[in-house]
Amino acid sequence: MNNKLLLGIAREIITPEIGGNLYGYNPNIYSESVNDDLTATAFAFSQNEKTAIMISITVCGVANYLQEEIRKEINEKTGVPFGNIILAATHTHSAPNTSGGFGWGEIDIEYVNGIFRPAIVKVGVDAFNNLQPVTVASAVGKSYVGINRRELNENNDIVLGQNPWGPFNPDMTVISFKNEEDAVVGNIISYGCHGTSAGLNHEVTRDWPGYMTDAVETVSGGITAFFNGPEGDVGPRLSNGKTIGNIKLTAELGAIAASDALKIYNSLPEYADVDFDVFDGQLNLPLLPKVSLEEAEKWIAEYEGKDTWPLAKRRLLHYKEVKKAILNGDNDNEYRPVPQSLIKLGNVVFASCPYELFSEINLRIQKEVKDYNVIVLSNANGIGGYFPTQSELCRLGYEILMFFIDDIQCYTDDADYQFIKETIKNIEKIK
Repeated sequence: MNNKLLLGIAREIITPEIGGNLYGYNPNIYSESVNDDLTATAFAFSQNEKTAIMISITVCGVANYLQEEIRKEINEKTGVPFGNIILAATHTHSAPNTSGGFGWGEIDIEYVNGIFRPAIVKVGVDAFNNLQPVTVASAVGKSYVGINRRELNENNDIVLGQNPWGPFNPDMTVISFKNEEDAVVGNIISYGCHGTSAGLNHEVTRDWPGYMTDAVETVSGGITAFFNGPEGDVGPRLSNGKTIGNIKLTAELGAIAASDALKIYNSLPEYADVDFDVFDGQLNLPLLPKVSLEEAEKWIAEYEGKDTWPLAKRRLLHYKEVKKAILNGDNDNEYRPVPQSLIKLGNVVFASCPYELFSEINLRIQKEVKDYNVIVLSNANGIGGYFPTQSELCRLGYEILMFFIDDIQCYTDDADYQFIKETIKNIEKIK
């Protein structure tokens, strides 16, 4: 049996035409120029007849139906099991709308069908068809380009800003791959932080991670991609004191991230053979019953005619959907099944998560799992809104208000604890 890890890497440019909607804070922001090209970068793995593909896509998120269709097509063309394929969005807010979300604009179907979908399928297939033996090295270091963004203001309200005492994981992981000629062929960088440093800009950009990956790619000579970790409550630590800015601040923060990543890259230990494994699992997350018809109607009356900004539009639609479900006699569910794919590379385990996970959740998983560096990838294999900790619910704020209306039934207050338990169960099943 051949225990050698095989790796294939491929990349496609997925930059849109100028003039399209940029998906982020406001559905009326349109691109006027390209600061840096958007990319899709695939890493295909094979060892002892087990296979997997991880694709880093520099958009905000990928709609559930769309990621399923793309993964099915890659599965059909490569034979890699559907559950062993991870599509991870880097969460830049300066890319086309590929995820939708009522109030935030419609999916750019022309872009999806003309550029996005064909490129993602192609890059996955090309990577799988380019497998070669590799050795691996990984290291973890500190980076403070991110900061907890749930700032408590003078009115005791949570706003999007900088909260230096809030939970935040400064760990940045770099994984590097060398071929049999001792040349670096690729690198993965993982860290948890929003891609919002460019703010309400009109430039297409990968945001701060683009500067970081370009720098590591130039120095190492290997194709380098970013995979975003838990970033639901983490924003870029900008010099303006906020977590949104402009292209100048994006370049400034990107240079700091590049310096941090290169420092970690230069600390890599000797490259060696590593074990690879993959697991296709599921999280069963507990749900609350639907709110009452009386409460739904109260909120509908509150928001009717006041839907002039995205969150208000989304809340109005949510309670109308709840009312419809109640009048239809729809039964409540006890749990919501959430698929989870795990890929192990040596002592690093990547776990997919469609939500924007709060950083403390991954920290608590890591505390319990001693043998692995566990990285839960946000916005991976779907998009499902924010997933906060129980301790933050009482403070409300944008992320919490969105969490309460993510679906007809909201998760229980201790859903973070259940997420941790279920993820650890899945990790225990990998070898």
